[in-house]
Amino acid sequence: MKIGRHLKEVLKLKGVSLESVAQALNWNRGTLESVLADQLAPSISELLRLATLLGVGISRLLYGKDQVEQKALKTSKNERVGVTRRDFLHYESLAPAFAGRHLEPFIVDIFQERSQELDVSRHPGEEFLFVLEGELEVTVGETPYRLEPGDSFYFDSVLPHTLRAITEKARMVAVIYKSESMLNLTQGRGMKSLIEAAQLLPRQNVVLVCPDPVSLSAVNKGIEEGIIERAFLVGSVERTRSKCANELLYLKRYEYLEVEAESERYEEEAARAGVGLIRAGKGDMLMKGSINTAPFIKAVLNREHGIGTGRRLSIVSIFELPGVDRLVFLTDPGINPELFLHDDPASGVDIIENAVDVARALGVERPKVALLEANEVPSAKIPTTLMERSLSEREWALADVYGPLSYDLALYPQAVAKKGLTGNPVAGQADILVVPHISGGNFLYKSWVFTMGAEVANVVLGARAPIILTSRSDSDLTKFLTISASALYSHFLNRGEGEGSADAALPAPAP
Repeated sequence: MKIGRHLKEVLKLKGVSLESVAQALNWNRGTLESVLADQLAPSISELLRLATLLGVGISRLLYGKDQVEQKALKTSKNERVGVTRRDFLHYESLAPAFAGRHLEPFIVDIFQERSQELDVSRHPGEEFLFVLEGELEVTVGETPYRLEPGDSFYFDSVLPHTLRAITEKARMVAVIYKSESMLNLTQGRGMKSLIEAAQLLPRQNVVLVCPDPVSLSAVNKGIEEGIIERAFLVGSVERTRSKCANELLYLKRYEYLEVEAESERYEEEAARAGVGLIRAGKGDMLMKGSINTAPFIKAVLNREHGIGTGRRLSIVSIFELPGVDRLVFLTDPGINPELFLHDDPASGVDIIENAVDVARALGVERPKVALLEANEVPSAKIPTTLMERSLSEREWALADVYGPLSYDLALYPQAVAKKGLTGNPVAGQADILVVPHISGGNFLYKSWVFTMGAEVANVVLGARAPIILTSRSDSDLTKFLTISASALYSHFLNRGEGEGSADAALPAPAP
């Protein structure tokens, strides 16, 4: 992942000094010079932080131009993005930087595999193959087809299909048609960067408790888009196969963990088994399927067998808002009725720190946190304003926190200028909005989604792995963005950068 030349171009265009970049990313001068000389590749989190700092999409740093700007594209040989799967397959994308593409063209090398078991693929769309050298066998459904150099092959890829090289090596051009690429559906630069960053990560494993068609469809999209490697399907295998027959598309990517459906405590046992996989280090994300929220969360927070960190669980909703040049993180619009418990300012710290963690995971080096109220003047008539002022006066190691602030003063510099609120570290620049009550957060969430059409991802934090709660009312894009954001946060935890990273792999609970 070489970005040196493109990074130099952006720094010059934006007038950003090398010193400010080094300081923002905590690099020494030698590290920065190595990145600029393409002798050192930044990590995914560092790439996100660079893109956020410079106000560009990840594709601008990777390919030299934001994807949305391109209508025609040449990809030179050294610009291809290559991936090797096990020892038998290597493929390179021939158009990695073209925005909104419905076709995915690849050059593919297939090597003879010693294993007798072939990977079975099945996904919505169509595929076209053209053999350049060697011989290979394509099996679609139950029918094998032998292809030689010069042969072409077209098929409906929703049918189960396998590839194997007959000769020691075979090379082909493969073109995959995908009508609903999530990157194509995403409108904003920030969300595009979120998806691109998640796709650059090593694929993650998800634990899905009590699968249903809605949740499994979201997992499948994560598999199709290169975010998810394996899905552990926890619950009754018979029930899953019956309810989700039309969604069981990637049989090689699923692993079942049986829980007897006849059990009187079926949901509790399924939730505990799913949490156990996270504790054992087998899963990176925990996802709720067709299970009541109460037993699911109870298993997460179980003191002996759970995956709690001691923090309060909270939800952070990540938005790209029209007229705001950065992602905005809103908390808590869906779990905690109040920011403060028992009129104790310290009780709000967990919710703020959860939001800071996920913002940092998505590239915001030092988030600016606004504690929202109707007015920026503390008053005994509104007790939460006094507690917010108390939180502002704390020492925060990884964020700037200020409150109370009204909504306009939190987000919009022009409102700050009119009020004369100068020298405030957060006003007009907030990355995170913290609401005092769930109702305010819920109003903001729904007005942004339904009235403004804003794109959103939701991550539940406070555990040792991100928790995914999807709703039937969520769009397919929202579900996919949620999985992408959760994958980035999981990567952040696995690198030891967040609260939930402590004791990430714990002993599995006793049966």
